[in-house]
Amino acid sequence: MTLQIPSTTDASAPSRDAVHDSRRLCDSEPIHAPGSIQPHGVLLLFDAATGVLSHRAGNCERLLGLAPRDNPTACDLLGISIDDLIVSCLLNLNDEPVYVGLARPGDRRPLAMMAHRTGRFVAVELLQAELEGSVASALDLAGAIFTRINACQSLRDACAVAVDQVRAITGFDSVMIYRFQDDDSGSVIAESRIAQAAKYLGHRFPASDVPRQVRELLRRNLIRMVPDVDYEPAPLVPTPCGAPMDMSHCILRSVAPIHLEYMKNMGLRASMSISLLAEGELWGLIICHHYQPRLVPVETQLFCRHIATSLSAFVLAHERAESARLGTMQAAALDSVLEAMRRSEDPERRLRTSCEELQRLIDSGGFILLAEDGLIAGAGWYPEEDGRLAALYDFLHDKLKDRESYATDRLSEEYPQGAAMVREASGVLAIRLQASRPLIALWLRPEQVEEIDWAGDPRKDEGLEGSSQQPSPRLSFVTWRETVRGRSRPWARRQIEAVELFRTRVGYAMQRVRLERANAELAEANALLATQATTDPLTGLANRRLFDDRLREEWSRAQREDRPLALIAIDIDHFKEYNDRFGHPAGDECLKRVAEAIGGTFREIDIAARTGGEEFALLLPGIDAEGAALVADRIRAAIEGLGVEHPHPDQTVVTISLGVAATSPTLTGDASALMAAADRALYRAKENGRNAIALDRGD
Repeated sequence: MTLQIPSTTDASAPSRDAVHDSRRLCDSEPIHAPGSIQPHGVLLLFDAATGVLSHRAGNCERLLGLAPRDNPTACDLLGISIDDLIVSCLLNLNDEPVYVGLARPGDRRPLAMMAHRTGRFVAVELLQAELEGSVASALDLAGAIFTRINACQSLRDACAVAVDQVRAITGFDSVMIYRFQDDDSGSVIAESRIAQAAKYLGHRFPASDVPRQVRELLRRNLIRMVPDVDYEPAPLVPTPCGAPMDMSHCILRSVAPIHLEYMKNMGLRASMSISLLAEGELWGLIICHHYQPRLVPVETQLFCRHIATSLSAFVLAHERAESARLGTMQAAALDSVLEAMRRSEDPERRLRTSCEELQRLIDSGGFILLAEDGLIAGAGWYPEEDGRLAALYDFLHDKLKDRESYATDRLSEEYPQGAAMVREASGVLAIRLQASRPLIALWLRPEQVEEIDWAGDPRKDEGLEGSSQQPSPRLSFVTWRETVRGRSRPWARRQIEAVELFRTRVGYAMQRVRLERANAELAEANALLATQATTDPLTGLANRRLFDDRLREEWSRAQREDRPLALIAIDIDHFKEYNDRFGHPAGDECLKRVAEAIGGTFREIDIAARTGGEEFALLLPGIDAEGAALVADRIRAAIEGLGVEHPHPDQTVVTISLGVAATSPTLTGDASALMAAADRALYRAKENGRNAIALDRGD
């Protein structure tokens, strides 16, 4: 869990500014260029262009028989030219040191050679060699350890195997796995030690114990060995001109005085650290402690590095597997909600009813949807709406103005009003959703009270009185227990990415729904316009425009299929007198009743239309003259049967006159001829006394 130094202080604790000054000094100390080495080996710097020895450090006279003023070439001293060394060992600039083999200087003890490139030099370090054992046995043991680590079912078990094996190989009194937290503090998660060694398992160390630049060096140079805390540094001679020599990758590089003092405060005489990397970033360390001086041969150091590499691979695989498992669960929950929204006629309402599913999307205590005026819906454990949530909305709305999400595991530290809701919402993960109005989706985590055992009081930095004073290490590592409140479990990066993906996909879903609705409304409007353009607004029958179009279409179809086509022309008898007597509103009502009666007598394929003020027409595809006459008589009887009162002296109810025409398009010139024939028949019906039918056969 990510934690910071608590806000409570006592009189003995330095100010926050002083602590920051200390960390700043630690971060700026030039530990990569100490200008000296530890004396348990020698460092030789050869000019990469000429192969001539340029600088040296350590007891070259004793280990190599090299006189102070000798400037041999690499070939003279090591039996290999600089060019061959660079090519055969694949030495690249600023890479980790590479094991070259054994150097045998005369009758002296063979030395292990490690080489790397730094600037314009090739650095060769000569260290005590391990002469016992064989390469085959070492490879066999390495394979067995790798197999054991890889067979573990949990990270805890894999770390336990690693610390046990490293302690067995190196003989250190104590070996532990130190894992970095999100705030750069560290926790000891595995430990193997002798009974007399200090126990640090489960303890937390502040970030200042491993400053930023130290972490960067540990990321680049994976092994760090201090065989004797009381060593006398061996300077690099002659002293390089200009900028200090970058010794970042030197195994023998001198240790910063503050680190040596730190070791002494812990009661240590020797130490070794091996970096654990995950995707190129420093995940943790294998830390080895010894209470007496102890020099581990370079081959053993390299063997331990292979163990660390195996553990790093396990860590990466474990984290990826866990990420994949959680990702699968999150994807299933997300797909379920989005699919339900896609199927819903009201996706925003479906979103409001999906709070329980959304809570399962992320491991959380509760989930709520907030609008500007407060709570919309929720699931799980969340604060009651008493005005606090509306105020929280304003805070989150401001935080989300220029970012996809907002996440914190300590809301009350960033939002003072959050102190009133720490039980339900010490941690929040928020995104903004664009619906009919802006909504904020909010996952909540409750307060998780935690008891942390620190290796010493992390608030204290004795000896520091101002930014001008050199930083000092802590003096005490006695267990100091801190109770942390107002914090929740932190949000993992994959969880933040999951809700950001949810935000994007919900946005697409809402946009799609809005587009579909807009298209539906447009289609409806277009259909209404089309209807209005082709329908008589008073009667609901087709208007003259649509009737003429359909007449031409049916005429063409009748020509192709060689079938008859009939047309009935209809006129309401003495309709002007009806309007004059009863008024136009009554006249409109009469027209609608006549239209309803006509509409009740024709087939789906027939076309009925109002073609003028009181004039109607009925087009009958596939019907001959006799059939059309029968239809006309049904219509005439239906209108008379309405019993609508008429003021004309010759009739007591509203009646109609009908002219029927029918023909085959193969016998008549065009559709207008059929229309003319129906009109002639209509006039004959009127001449015959009205409320009558006249037939024109078109022959």
